[in-house]
Amino acid sequence: MRRLIRASHWGYPAAVPIAVAFAILAGVLLPGCYTTLNSGLPTHIKTVEVHIFQNKTMYNSIEAWVAREIIDRVNMDPAVRLVSRNGDAVITGEIMKVNRRTLRETTTNEPGTVLISIEAVFSFYDNVNQRYLLEDMPVKSTDTGLLGGLYEASRGGTQEQGERGAAKQLAGEIVRRTVGMW
Repeated sequence: MRRLIRASHWGYPAAVPIAVAFAILAGVLLPGCYTTLNSGLPTHIKTVEVHIFQNKTMYNSIEAWVAREIIDRVNMDPAVRLVSRNGDAVITGEIMKVNRRTLRETTTNEPGTVLISIEAVFSFYDNVNQRYLLEDMPVKSTDTGLLGGLYEASRGGTQEQGERGAAKQLAGEIVRRTVGMW
């Protein structure tokens, strides 16, 4: 039995030299990876400004809700600081379309479950190098697969709740693709 456990001639189990080799390899490789995992943004981007999106729809306040949610999410990222002007990078965009779709009707043929989705385009501009990192990128609030714009009209839910939920989903996707994507 003792011979099966000791696979090396040094008296250590065979797994020990392999584990030591992996530990040394990880110690050599991970310090270089740590700096890229900390923030994948170009190193010169330390501040970001967020402009209120232009609203090309008839839905009021959507652009303000999207901007507020983007600001909140950028503020949560420790790699960048939010500024009101002269940022190293800027996020801009346009709300192109708001869709309202009834997914379920009540027995009286009134909307029961309703989904609000928002379509937009956004850009991420590097003010330092004066170039677009992303330009006119289309995005939808439903791109994540989550349905933040879903509300139950038959249970007292409001269209505003759906719009705010969709704005939150859209903002999350925009921040993921800008500050979070690098």
